[in-house]
Amino acid sequence: MKQTIESFEVTKGGVSGDLLSEMREDKKLKIGFLAFAYFEYWRMYENLRDEVEQDMQIVADRLSEKHDIFYPGLVETLDGADEAGQSFKDEQIDILIIAEGTYVPDYFVHQTLSHLPGDIAIICFATSLHGAIDFKSGYDVSLRNTGLMGLIQLTGGFRKMEKFEKFEVVIGALDDDEVYKDFDKVIQVFTTVKNLKNMTIGVVGHVFRGMYDFEYEKTAVTGKFGPHIMDINVDHLMDIYEENGNSDPRVIQLVEKAKSVYTVVDLKDDEIKRSARVAIAFQDLLKRYKLKGLVVLGQHLIEAKANATCHLGLSEILVADQAAVVTEGDVLGCIMSKIVKDFTGHTPFFGEWEEIDTSMNAIMLLGHGFIDARECRSDRPVYIKPACENWGFDGNSICFEATYAPGSVTMTHVIQDPKGWRLLISEGELLDTPPLHINETALIVKVSKPVKQYFEELMHIGFSHHSIAVPGKIGKQLECLARQLKLEVCWI
Repeated sequence: MKQTIESFEVTKGGVSGDLLSEMREDKKLKIGFLAFAYFEYWRMYENLRDEVEQDMQIVADRLSEKHDIFYPGLVETLDGADEAGQSFKDEQIDILIIAEGTYVPDYFVHQTLSHLPGDIAIICFATSLHGAIDFKSGYDVSLRNTGLMGLIQLTGGFRKMEKFEKFEVVIGALDDDEVYKDFDKVIQVFTTVKNLKNMTIGVVGHVFRGMYDFEYEKTAVTGKFGPHIMDINVDHLMDIYEENGNSDPRVIQLVEKAKSVYTVVDLKDDEIKRSARVAIAFQDLLKRYKLKGLVVLGQHLIEAKANATCHLGLSEILVADQAAVVTEGDVLGCIMSKIVKDFTGHTPFFGEWEEIDTSMNAIMLLGHGFIDARECRSDRPVYIKPACENWGFDGNSICFEATYAPGSVTMTHVIQDPKGWRLLISEGELLDTPPLHINETALIVKVSKPVKQYFEELMHIGFSHHSIAVPGKIGKQLECLARQLKLEVCWI
């Protein structure tokens, strides 16, 4: 008898016709290294070819320390350029790094590119020997520094031709460690952009009513960023919740973990257990539908049905690096959370623009009840306390109270309006301030501009009321992301 193919709506995690059977994991990209030099110079200076070949091998070796590099060797003729292009095509590279050990005519490079897709990711490495002018050397050494001029010629031609316009640039000396850190950052941007296409975001609920700044159109979001957005009926979550029950050993284990890892204040065991049961249901939901992102609406939806907050469940997902998670239907916030986590290795803080302090020239970002405890200050307890807001549960339920460690921080988000897509970038300093006793997570961030002016500019450019804040300064990487995705950048 022929088996009937059914939808994920009814198979409860089994094989279905409209859901991938396996979760697609993030992958490293394969990188082609294209090193050019000009054959004409070899007859002019003895040993120059060997020196240039050694220069380019240094780059290939350094890049190979962290990345999957395919290097066909130094290209010095048009035939060689053609052969390199075919080999890159055969290897199915994702990124092409172009370096010039000497100046080379741009048509050599275009011969290689003729074999590759018109949207291939390109990094131009404008390199020199030591990053300083050698006043005692001869012209042969100057030739080994003329790649910068050749790449300016190449990129100028790109613009005129309206081809390969989204190239990135790394500049520096062959032996400069910072150069290779710059490569890591740019390669991570390309990697994230590629892997976003394998991300499925499950949405349980909808955008909180009246939050027009978060309303989104799924086709536009998928077209711009890549993730697939999957609407999941709250009943699918609650079915898992009911199947597990209070006696599930994972629920009991999580209650004990919460009591031992966090500092519990004014919460009973059964109140923690209700939140633990929601937490395990969330984790099972991720596995069942192969999700890398989870967007939930707690207010008047999950909280009312589960008689508990979502906060312990979302925090556990973050601590286990299982998925990017946000609340209030902020799908774009979920995508940006994934992006900045890729860039930094840190879990971002999901907060709202809140209070200002003119004496510290700082803003307070108010959280949403959940947090990654690994990012919290090690010199203070991470509290779980009665939730400061009640949207449908009986008695008390869990809310985290904690903050991140002091240091640099980047705040960002993305928004779409009738004029297009815009990306917010703002770098600040997370201050060392006394703890807040508000039964909620929070960050206090010093900004560079006068804080009143800061908020005035934020409102005039028209951004969402959520802020994705992550430790570290990643403004340059976010600018690179914006170029690749054609987002307007708004620095404040």
